[in-house]
Amino acid sequence: MDRMKKFGKYALWIILLYIFSTILTNAFFKTTFNDIKDYKIEVEKPYIEVTEAKSSSRNGHIYGIIKNNTENKIENKYIKASMLSKSGVVLGEKYVKIDSIDVNKLRKFEISFDYDNVKSFKIEIVDNKPEEQDFIELIKDNVTDLYNMHKPSVPN
Repeated sequence: MDRMKKFGKYALWIILLYIFSTILTNAFFKTTFNDIKDYKIEVEKPYIEVTEAKSSSRNGHIYGIIKNNTENKIENKYIKASMLSKSGVVLGEKYVKIDSIDVNKLRKFEISFDYDNVKSFKIEIVDNKPEEQDFIELIKDNVTDLYNMHKPSVPN
């Protein structure tokens, strides 16, 4: 009986330690995300509202709603989010497919991204999503442009 009490105490301590560490871990991760308050929605119709936008030094997410305030059903379109650095350089783009939204209907959307130090973003509605290879070239071009902008000038 004495061994069972000792075992129960150890089990209780392990459970309490697990709960405590889980709470601390969640609190730490919540404090590492910052709100993104600087963004542009370059669409009037359909109506788009960002309900939450957060980023850390490594990744982030954007939550929002889209309402079809047009006269026609929206089909086969994309929400395009361009992630921007502090100096306005495009770090990358994410696309969310809009399959179908009837007139005056709402739909939630979520965009997750893995770009470093996103400070702002821009949202548009586009008809097509670029091919993956073209998208990779776009990123390569942006990296090259960024390097050329910050390349030290060496006198001859």
